[in-house]
Amino acid sequence: MPLYRYNPRHLREPATVVLLALNLLIALADGFSGELLGRAMWARGFDVYYGDWWRPLTAGFAHSSVLHIAMNAYSLWILGKIVEPLYGTRQFLAIYFVALLGGSALALAFYDPNTPTLGASGAIFGLFGAMLGYLYSRTGSWQGVMATPWGRQLIIVLGINVYISLLPGISLLGHLGGFVPGLILGICFERAARREDSSMDRLTAWLTLVAVGGLLAYAAVPWHQPGYIATRALKAFESGDRALGLELLNRAEAENTARHPGVGLMIRHLRAWELGHRQAPGEYDLDTLRWPLTQITLDWPGTIPAEGREQPFHFLRLRDDS
Repeated sequence: MPLYRYNPRHLREPATVVLLALNLLIALADGFSGELLGRAMWARGFDVYYGDWWRPLTAGFAHSSVLHIAMNAYSLWILGKIVEPLYGTRQFLAIYFVALLGGSALALAFYDPNTPTLGASGAIFGLFGAMLGYLYSRTGSWQGVMATPWGRQLIIVLGINVYISLLPGISLLGHLGGFVPGLILGICFERAARREDSSMDRLTAWLTLVAVGGLLAYAAVPWHQPGYIATRALKAFESGDRALGLELLNRAEAENTARHPGVGLMIRHLRAWELGHRQAPGEYDLDTLRWPLTQITLDWPGTIPAEGREQPFHFLRLRDDS
């Protein structure tokens, strides 16, 4: 297997080194900022719906703990040292960022919009997929992949990581959304490198890019999802359009059939704020309206306490006498 087909004489993994350094520096800066930097970077549905379009990308560089960044940094270093010389820096970066965005988009599209996703693991699963794609292209079958020592090791490590992905607090969809584009692009890029690609391979690669882009667009603007409708209601109240805000809020409540806890909290928050704003507009101001987008302290008065990172922000509660 030509481990150093590209970049053979100089630094063989320049992009890997830069990405690793960037992840470590951001993690260090986040620690010194009291996690405020990570809060501004991770991907959560409500924030993206509100207009923070950068989050599906920056979420891949934010991490939740020292263990989280350590595991991802180690995986990136090991896989990057293999995948980047195999495909070359440009194609390595294409695989990395398409997988990163694919993981973010799939998680945003289907998880509770109050659940943040963060970490480089979606992109790292894309590198896993690219390695398997390379071996599949070289051997011509999955049986051929299993017949190679590299293939067997990769399948075992991948199986362990799939098991980890099923644990609570781990983003299975984020990993899957990274792995599939990485696998497809790995197959197509390797066939192109050996001049064995067909028009179907090229079409498949382009369709993968279009699919990730389309999923990103849907994740940012899921027009029929109650969480998105509730966020539009928040923006309507913010602009002073009470009638539209109430209309959208009623729609969100009626369509919250999936019963995502975060959506329910947002609806209750908006109900409480609208009622409070009519009775005491000085107390229930726009800053209070935006609490679900800004407040991260655990003991903010008059709010429902968050439990872990599944519900990291605070919402108003309806008063008992209302």
